[in-house]
Amino acid sequence: MTAILPQISVTNTKNHKVLLIGRMYHETGEKLLDEYTNIKIIKEPTQHQINEAIQDVAGVFVRYPTKLDAQAIGLAKNLKVISTSGFGTDAIDIAAATERGIVVVNNPGLSTTAVTEHTICLILALAKKLTFLNQCVKTGNYLIRNQVQPIQVEGKTLGIVGLGRIGSAVAKSCSTAFQMRVLAYDPYVPSSKAEAVGATLVQDLDYLLAESDFVSLHPELTDETYEMFALKTFHKMKPTAFLINTSRGKIVREEDLVTAIHENLIAGAAIDVFEPEPPSLNNPLYDFDNVIFSPHLAGVTPEAAIATALSAANQILQVLEGKKPLHIVNPEVFNKFPYLQ
Repeated sequence: MTAILPQISVTNTKNHKVLLIGRMYHETGEKLLDEYTNIKIIKEPTQHQINEAIQDVAGVFVRYPTKLDAQAIGLAKNLKVISTSGFGTDAIDIAAATERGIVVVNNPGLSTTAVTEHTICLILALAKKLTFLNQCVKTGNYLIRNQVQPIQVEGKTLGIVGLGRIGSAVAKSCSTAFQMRVLAYDPYVPSSKAEAVGATLVQDLDYLLAESDFVSLHPELTDETYEMFALKTFHKMKPTAFLINTSRGKIVREEDLVTAIHENLIAGAAIDVFEPEPPSLNNPLYDFDNVIFSPHLAGVTPEAAIATALSAANQILQVLEGKKPLHIVNPEVFNKFPYLQ
């Protein structure tokens, strides 16, 4: 397939149209784009709306879990840049964008603190049986205090799967604040990175699973990590261990998680991400008292929302001005089309 060259003629970005597929995390980003471009926002996008709106725009912002597939990208006649809403790029067909000379940017590191804090909150809530006890007290079962015992996290073993920005921050916080023993599994980082955040890098995921009292998931969603946690994985965990997922829903095979909870293969779970999103109203995980949920907002604090929205808006504007953005996912586009620099 021959690459279709984007028509770069940036003298006034106000002449460009930018499509927002979903609202930005904060209105400051939308206001910035609106000041310098003509924006259109699809608040609750359908595939038909996306296919119609994308045809004449120069920039696109897409908010996970909405997907921007090759078909939609192929309909765009003037598209120069696509921005994610945060760090993850699995909602965008990057190969299709690259083939057409379209820059893809993401916004890494800006929600690290928010997701780290949320992850630690979930670990503590599981250990202290917080949501279960809250419901018991509200329904008059105060004497539940004589029947259950929360656990301490100090001295327990935390297994981190994926030692990127967030995994590293969780490891450092838990090893420092709670004196937890932290094991980390990530085939793509050196042991020195783990040591710097108070963790021990292990080469064998099975060892981490067998040793950990809490397993926290922080990898990117790739072919390698897709449904990485399935029934055979849960069988390798302690029956007293908890799973925490603030990464992507499809890292975990949800039906197998249901089985693992039902058969007491693990002690419970905390889930911030699902596939699909939103989850079904009759999701069987809702029936368990030892599973905690949040609606994919671990990274959405006011501070993080402003930072990610402004990062996305600024990078879109940079590309429309013919400049190289800070966080380009497919740098080969700039290498191939030097007039963009």
